[in-house]
Amino acid sequence: MSQRDALDREYEQAILDLGIPPCPGILIDLSAEVRKTEPDLHRIESLISEDVGLSAALIKTINSPFYGLRNKVHSVMQAIHMLGLSQLSLMVTAMVLRDVLKGLGKVDMGRFWDASSKVAIISSYIAGRLPYIVYENMQRHIDKDEAYTYGLFQDCGIPIMLNQYATYKEILGVANQSLDRAFTEIEDAEYGQNHAMVGYVLAKSWGLPEPMYQAIRMHHEHVSLAQKIFISDESRDLIAVSLLAERAIQLITDLNHTCEWQKGGQWVMQHFGINEADFASIVKGIRILHDEGNLRD
Repeated sequence: MSQRDALDREYEQAILDLGIPPCPGILIDLSAEVRKTEPDLHRIESLISEDVGLSAALIKTINSPFYGLRNKVHSVMQAIHMLGLSQLSLMVTAMVLRDVLKGLGKVDMGRFWDASSKVAIISSYIAGRLPYIVYENMQRHIDKDEAYTYGLFQDCGIPIMLNQYATYKEILGVANQSLDRAFTEIEDAEYGQNHAMVGYVLAKSWGLPEPMYQAIRMHHEHVSLAQKIFISDESRDLIAVSLLAERAIQLITDLNHTCEWQKGGQWVMQHFGINEADFASIVKGIRILHDEGNLRD
């Protein structure tokens, strides 16, 4: 084991000791079934249907304007066939995350979840829109459902930190407005850990795909992103799409102001090979979604 790996394990254990929510049983069971050579769809249907709230939320989400289905889904089995197992697993995981974070107790999750949901929806939209805008520079397909799930999970360490530290809200405000220091550097200086690492450990322990949890870990490390250090192209794609989404929200709603675009926006534009006119075209489409009320999860 390298020294870096040993330090990572020590850091991860310290975060686990902080009290991050363990992976819920339904996700463990669902993951085990999905990974089988021949998954039992009826077993998967039963696992989801046992939680009435989860199954209802799943069907409601699939029938939302975001998916634009001509024929509505009325059962969990129909949802399984419509989404496919990998997308279904991601969606269920995202919904379980919402319930777990709501149960933390000390933190009002309404504002956080509204912001995360908007980032997720817009990230998914951008992932689908990019191939038509930057078709000459597009190197990889970015899965819309993965972009959506990543958008929900990217900052999942924040409510955990809010729940743990009475002063975290003030530190969060400082980190959001700092131009000369990395967001995570400010958190580390105060608490010896940061929300990106907390989110990384949670996502990894919950069985999310590696590109996703590595992206959560590195999403504030703009120098490393530009230099392609310690992170895959797939992870960089997710981070870049999410940062585009955050910037679009700022421009359209005048909310959620941070300095992250000033720190990483140039890298995002270079990463996708887009210019200001391309970005304006993306924002125009998102503004239509917003005006039609389709940014509500």
